[in-house]
Amino acid sequence: MLDKTDKQRVEEMATKSYQPSYYKSENETEKGIAVTHEQVSDTLTEGTIENKNEAKLIKKKDK
Repeated sequence: MLDKTDKQRVEEMATKSYQPSYYKSENETEKGIAVTHEQVSDTLTEGTIENKNEAKLIKKKDK
């Protein structure tokens, strides 16, 4: 069972959301949030590898 201090730490971590300053943070949780945010952003911007491969196949068929 969690003691009061552990429960407070868990609640604090659960309420965190991305902040640009997290890239320079010394806090491991904040750094992790920043990296995850970047990965998700990249995926949404670039799409998945499957979509890229499918687009290449379509281009080859059109030639």
